[in-house]
Amino acid sequence: MKFFEGITAGKIIEILLILLLFLILIVIIRLLVNRLKFVMREKVSQQTLAILNRFILWTFIFLYVIIVLTYLGVNLTGLLAVGGFASIIIGFATQKVVGNFIAGLFLIIERPIKLGQSVRVDNISGIVEEIRFLATIIRSFEGEFIRIPNEQVFTSVIINLTENVARRVDFVVGIRYADDFDKAQKVILNFLDIQPFVLAVPQPEVFVEQLASSSVNVHIRFWCPTEKWYATKNNLLIQIKNELEKNGIQIPFPQMEVKIHNLKEF
Repeated sequence: MKFFEGITAGKIIEILLILLLFLILIVIIRLLVNRLKFVMREKVSQQTLAILNRFILWTFIFLYVIIVLTYLGVNLTGLLAVGGFASIIIGFATQKVVGNFIAGLFLIIERPIKLGQSVRVDNISGIVEEIRFLATIIRSFEGEFIRIPNEQVFTSVIINLTENVARRVDFVVGIRYADDFDKAQKVILNFLDIQPFVLAVPQPEVFVEQLASSSVNVHIRFWCPTEKWYATKNNLLIQIKNELEKNGIQIPFPQMEVKIHNLKEF
């Protein structure tokens, strides 16, 4: 009751004026952030600016509550003591939460991944949909939405599949031992040379990778634009097979040669 006795009409008006001042400051800062979104739209992700916006809002709310309580004469020492004890208990319970939050801030600052990029985090591959305070949302190539804690993302090996403008495609195709490798190499290189999404630099390569039991394994390597990687890889393999067969070069199936000695004993 003593607390409420100290609240006068004048103090209420002053508290409302302080609130109005804070609201004006929030509006001004949000306008500046929105302006920043437009000016730095190519350099800073919209996700980062949205998180900054929310962080500013909650910081002002916290400061406003502290200022109002102090203005009303509330002794914050006791609250801080209780808060310190409570923070120890909560700290153990929210250790992972805090770790994920801090990791999220580092992900936003360092930006190893960006919205819309194709990435591989541990064994999870997909497109980055959202970077939240505590977790990163990845949409897998199968259409599943996967939530990964930010701490796991930050401490994992991240393979960014779209950061580079070009990406390499590798095939291994087997040909018969009876076939001419030089001819096969020429057929494949000529075929790749006329493909619109196969880059001339770095130059495509075709070389013998292994002399296997049933085939000569030919390694085909070329580069294409990153955004065309999946379509190019999916389409060209069967086309290379057809091109080889059209030129009389066969892709063999596994074979085993059996020789029987001393047939008379049977």
